[in-house]
Amino acid sequence: MLGSIFALTSAFFWASAVILFKKSGETFSPVSLNIYKSFVALILISLTMVILNIPFFPDKPINDWLLLAVSGFLGITLADLFFFMALNRLSAGLVAIIECLYLPSVIFFSFIFLKENLSAGAIIGGILILSAVFVGSIRKKGPIKKGPGNRDLLSGIIIGCLSMIFLAIGIVIVKELLEYTDVFWATLVRVAAGTVSLLIIVLCHPKRKQYFNELKFSKAWFIALPASVTGNYLALLCWMAGMKYTTASRAAIFNQMSTIFIFILAAIFLKEKINRNKTISIVLALTGACLTIFSS
Repeated sequence: MLGSIFALTSAFFWASAVILFKKSGETFSPVSLNIYKSFVALILISLTMVILNIPFFPDKPINDWLLLAVSGFLGITLADLFFFMALNRLSAGLVAIIECLYLPSVIFFSFIFLKENLSAGAIIGGILILSAVFVGSIRKKGPIKKGPGNRDLLSGIIIGCLSMIFLAIGIVIVKELLEYTDVFWATLVRVAAGTVSLLIIVLCHPKRKQYFNELKFSKAWFIALPASVTGNYLALLCWMAGMKYTTASRAAIFNQMSTIFIFILAAIFLKEKINRNKTISIVLALTGACLTIFSS
């Protein structure tokens, strides 16, 4: 139950951050935004560890350090970078649909790497949540609005799908490690590895001056900062905790609820109407979540 609560809380925090990140993308490029939010997360996690007196360099096997570093490279350097690139190319609604790939990706890679199995109730709950996401994304003229050119649309979809795949692999490969590892330390190593990788990429990039200029203090920080705190500190810690205290597949089901939360928050803060399809999707998602929680 604890893992399910953490995973569901992570979904809510991430949904809140996505709305803010979408706005931040108007000022920050995907690379600079990824660096910015990674540094914010690194600072906050480090301060939390100091306050809680959690060691930065515990006596852990080198394999644990390397595995978490690889996880950070896949889940932060690549997955987050591709996510922001997709968010710049596509509408939030289409990105929400692409995020559906996260759940089946985690289930697939959990079967490959962890030999996990889901109960019938959990499988039905997952199907209900996936159904809710698609129902809520349907519009009168289809799920995809006219907007970006065909090239941006296709590249955005491909990049978004790759983001979800890398995200899923990155967390599944450290699932067993998390069961006997402090969540704060594991998160710190992942974020540190992701941040270092990003800096190396930027330093070797011909547009590095532009990326560093975008990181200078500006009014954009007033949106990017709360987005980073919510999405890459609170959501990230809850996400890792969810993976630690329940199965990867079950946690992924609740993480997928972020799409439904996006619909709700968009209605509240962006004044988007909740139509009949979105109402049905919310009911389906909540039913699926409850079924998954109470299934054995």
